[in-house]
This record gives sequence, structure tokens and C-alpha cells, in this order.
Amino acid sequence: MVKSRELFAFTKLDLTDKKTGFSIILIGILLAFLVGWGASIFNWGSTWVWWLLVLGVVAGILNIFHEEGVLFLVAVLTLTLKFFLLASLPIFPHWAVNLFMAVVYLLAPASIVVCLKVLYALATR
Repeated sequence: MVKSRELFAFTKLDLTDKKTGFSIILIGILLAFLVGWGASIFNWGSTWVWWLLVLGVVAGILNIFHEEGVLFLVAVLTLTLKFFLLASLPIFPHWAVNLFMAVVYLLAPASIVVCLKVLYALATR
């Protein structure tokens, strides 16, 4: 008798593990870099911004829990501020500004969602 193989191995992910949420955010940052690069190379419109905003909201809802929320907020707000400041400098070319702003578009909604989750957790204590 042949054992059946699972089609989806990602169902064994433990999304309650603290390291999983941060790794998903790191993967999202890499995706944001790719999308920002693609937007500058292929002259995409502004629709790529909406996809990154939605991805940031989903990442904030699913992967960061209130236990590690404060650490996440400090790291993400620092990254968002630094990338926004770098994008506002006139020394970078347009493609670099797209890369910086793509990360900001991903991390800003994720930080808002996590902030609301942390505030809710503090209010219900």
C-alpha cells in the first residue's frame, strides 16, 4: 500500500510561533523590493501600491500577535521612517525611490493593524 503524499506542506506551519510572523514580514519586504523594482522598470501605474497596502494589512492581521507587537512596532516604525526619509532625499534616482516607498507601503498598514491589536490587548486586560 502506498502512502498518500500531502499536497500542501505549508499547512503544517505554526503561525503562533513568534519567529514566523517576523519571517513573513521579511519575505514581504523582499516582495516589496521586487514590486518596486518592477514598477520602475516596466512603468506600472499606481495599482502596485494598492497590492502592497493589502499585503501589509494581511501580514499585520495574520502573522503578528500582541505578545511581540511592541517589538514589531519599534522595528517597523524605525524602518518606515528611515525609508521615507531616504526616499525624500533628492540624491537618489527614481528606481531607488520606488524601492524605498514600496517598503513603506508594505510596512505602514502592517504597523497600523498591529498597533490596533496591541491597543485592544491592553484594553481587554
